Amino acid sequence: MAALTIQIVGADKLSGGLSKAAGSVLPAQTKTAMTASLLLIEGDARRNVKRDSGRLQNSITHRISGGGANLTGEVGPSVKYGIYVERGRRPGKPPPVSAVAAWARRHGVNPFLVARAIGRKGVRPAPFLLPAYEKNKGRITDLFAKIGAKVVEAARG
Repeated sequence: MAALTIQIVGADKLSGGLSKAAGSVLPAQTKTAMTASLLLIEGDARRNVKRDSGRLQNSITHRISGGGANLTGEVGPSVKYGIYVERGRRPGKPPPVSAVAAWARRHGVNPFLVARAIGRKGVRPAPFLLPAYEKNKGRITDLFAKIGAKVVEAARG
């Protein structure tokens, strides 16, 4: 049986360089890129959202948690009804009258009738988060690609 031997020259230097680069570049750079990415999405989501009272628009924020390989970023509204604006609502059980009362008052209609109509017809989606992400996907990819280039540069160092 023929054997093939492969020897990687400089593997220890490469491994050390990558470890050094990952330790010095990645944590700060990834958090910065994550923050910038979330702010891009948040800004466009605020511009895209249907505006009535401004409560939904003002509730859209971002949050970063974890770190390293477990760094997670989230953008979204803090008000409960944000999901129904983004994704809509199928017909079925009407929402509580109290959930639509403020909107109904501002528009001069009976809240009971609004809740009943939502239960019967549902609500069409009015996406604001997904379009904001889609619009910024390329810029976000570029932000994180720059980190990869910095790691390679630091590993050469």
